[in-house]
Amino acid sequence: MGIAADNQRNFYETISLDDLSLDVYIDFHNQRIKLLNYHGNTINIVNNSIELCKQHGMGKIIATVYKEDAHIFTDNGFVLEGTIDGYYKGKTGYCVSFFNDPTRGRSNYLIEEDQIIKTAEKYTNLYHHDEFSKEFVIRNANLKDASELAILYGTVFETYPTPMNNPDFIADIIKSEKVIFKVAEFENNIVSAASADLYQELLHAEITDCATFEHFRGRGLLSELVYHLEQTLRDRNYITLFSLSRGLSLGINIVLSKHGYKFTGRLANNCNIMGKFEDMNIWVKTIEKY
Repeated sequence: MGIAADNQRNFYETISLDDLSLDVYIDFHNQRIKLLNYHGNTINIVNNSIELCKQHGMGKIIATVYKEDAHIFTDNGFVLEGTIDGYYKGKTGYCVSFFNDPTRGRSNYLIEEDQIIKTAEKYTNLYHHDEFSKEFVIRNANLKDASELAILYGTVFETYPTPMNNPDFIADIIKSEKVIFKVAEFENNIVSAASADLYQELLHAEITDCATFEHFRGRGLLSELVYHLEQTLRDRNYITLFSLSRGLSLGINIVLSKHGYKFTGRLANNCNIMGKFEDMNIWVKTIEKY
């Protein structure tokens, strides 16, 4: 089960039966199924998810589940890969995965990835906003930025889990108001960007879509963008922030550690990024008490 062809379209599906309901995202690009929401008989939810995975020939199922359900998933073929403190309005979410393709459950770079975590953790809480260079302007992105952002993501990433090289896709998510984009400008040109996916009903947000043009790396741009995203999310009374960072990218793992995020697990071969499946590290930070 390799990386899927681009002509397969991802889609959402809702399954409602007498004793359960579940919402899933069928993700051909990343060859996985994401269990988004579920209610009812947990064992049957597990079985229906696995059946869907096999029906579509996907390599993996990912889900974040309640503490009381986690053992039912792991007793029936899922693996616990990490946790997100505060995911459910202050209660911990458990990140479980089912590997329909056994190779998706085997990380190929564990030694390198573990060393990156050790290095990143040496930078815990070391970010200082007042040291950021004034030659860059940090602001919210708007619809006019969609094309420039698409060029940034298309240049930085050979492949990406979502079509961020498509300006129409970026415009749509900006219009949805379910995402906050922050950008860094140099001489009126966008050179770095990051976003937060908002889950207002659960009071958590995911820091994601972090990218900087190569020439501007090492200038603290992503760290500053994360700082500004956090300020906005605090103002909106979010409880928990988390991020899934590339296991082999030292830079982004250091950024998150600098801001006080804690490493809480790793999702094996989770995303089609930079032309291959890569592991994603889970980093979590609580910014408000519930």
